[in-house]
Amino acid sequence: MTSKRFFQLAYIYVKANLRVEVSSYYLNYVWWVLEPVFMMTVFYVVFDIMLNQGTQHFVGFLLVGLASWNWFARSVNNSKNSIHDARGLILQVRIPKMFFPFTTVCQDSFKQLFVVALLLLFLLFYPTPVTVCWFALPILLALQFVLNLAVGMFCAAIVPFVPDMRFIVSTVIEILFFATGIFYDLDTMVLPEHRPIIYANPMAGLLKNYRAVLLHGDWPNWFYLLYVAGFSFVFLAVALYLLNRFDNVYPRVCQQ
Repeated sequence: MTSKRFFQLAYIYVKANLRVEVSSYYLNYVWWVLEPVFMMTVFYVVFDIMLNQGTQHFVGFLLVGLASWNWFARSVNNSKNSIHDARGLILQVRIPKMFFPFTTVCQDSFKQLFVVALLLLFLLFYPTPVTVCWFALPILLALQFVLNLAVGMFCAAIVPFVPDMRFIVSTVIEILFFATGIFYDLDTMVLPEHRPIIYANPMAGLLKNYRAVLLHGDWPNWFYLLYVAGFSFVFLAVALYLLNRFDNVYPRVCQQ
């Protein structure tokens, strides 16, 4: 399959899946807007109005972290089962198996655009600066897309051979949820000698840079972003190798 044909088919597949996803709801695509609005409203009411606690601008701090983390967690969790869930199609049509985690991440990324738009709208009225540093946001989003794709593809490549991995992946994501600094500032809550270990997790550093850009009006740490890019592309290369190496094996594995 040529690259052009691959991306054309991916576009059609993602578009069809998005339509099917909302076809059972009366409000259809409106839910892509309402869901993040409800989430942001709940956290705003709980943490800013009812509890009135946390760091300065804690609601903005929390929402930026949750928006980024939920995109990562949703993409990886959905991707890890993508090849197994498509076994009916795999047994009928010869198609590169990387197609399924790729389209899954693209589908979740498209919905993330609505979350980002609502988050930016919220921050326009929030007491944090809107600066030229916001132009760095597309770079952060592009890097996270590659990271989501790399981890999602790697998990999708392994799970058909080791089904128990799906539970391990979910558990690791739950652990990282509390170790990535979504609810607290890593630089103030983690001892200096432990920070290199924490920031070895690319999502921890990405969240810090999202907040620097959107909440503090600072440019991201470009050297750290190089690390995230290197980590993501190496992980992606390994995932693509595995998916290509076992492309003809997956149909037999999925039949078991």
